Amino acid sequence: MKYFQLILLISCLFFTACDGRQSHKILIITGGHEYDRENFVEMFESFEGIEFDEAIQPEANQIYASDSIDQYDVLVYYDMVQEISEEQKSAFLEMMEQGKGIVFLHHSLASYQDWDEFLKIRGGRYDLETSTYAHGQDIVVKISDPKHPITKGLEAFKIHEETYNSCEVLPGVHPLIQIDHPGSEKIIGWTNKYGKSRIVYLQPGHDNNAFSNSGYRRLVQRSIVWAGGN
Repeated sequence: MKYFQLILLISCLFFTACDGRQSHKILIITGGHEYDRENFVEMFESFEGIEFDEAIQPEANQIYASDSIDQYDVLVYYDMVQEISEEQKSAFLEMMEQGKGIVFLHHSLASYQDWDEFLKIRGGRYDLETSTYAHGQDIVVKISDPKHPITKGLEAFKIHEETYNSCEVLPGVHPLIQIDHPGSEKIIGWTNKYGKSRIVYLQPGHDNNAFSNSGYRRLVQRSIVWAGGN
C-alpha cells in the first residue's frame, strides 16, 4: 500500500510540473505584426499558475538591461521586429548567461534577421527574402519526442494553421513536434540551449484556430513551465 501511495505521489508531482500548476511569472513580448490580441491573451489567462505582463516592441528591448527583468521566469516572444541596438544585444546575451527561459511562438521566427547570434539562440530562422508561408492549411501536428517533459503524454492533433517553408532549422536543436505537409518544414517545434537558458520554439500560433486548440494550449503551457526550469 505504501509503495502504491509513493507512485501516486510521484505521478501527481510530474503532471503538476508539466501542466503548469506551479507559479510562474512571464513577460509576453509582442509588436511588429498584427494578431488577434483578445483570443491570444485569453489563452494565457486560461493557464493555471501562470501570471503575465505584456511589453510591446521596440520598447520591450529596453527591458533586458533593467532591474524589472529579474521578476520574470520566462519571456514569451510573439513579436516580429528587426531593430535592436548593440547595447541591447549585450544585455540579452547576459540574460542568457543567467539562465532566463525563452519561448518563441510563430512569427517570432522572423525577428532580428541581421543578428547571426540570435539564430543560434532561437535555433532557427524564417528568412524574409527566401522563406515562404501559406495561410489556412489543415495540418496534423505529430509528436517527435514522446519522452520529453513538454510532449510526454500528448497526442497528435489537427489544426487549421499558417505554414512556413524554406526556413533554417539548426541541426543542434531537439525536435518536439513535426508535420508532413508539402508547404512546410517537417520540424515545426524544438528545444534549444544557449548559455544557461532553456529555449523553445513552436511554429503554430497564427490565430484563434491555434489559441483555442487544446493541443496547442498544452504545448505552450508546458513549454513555459519547462523553459522556467521545471
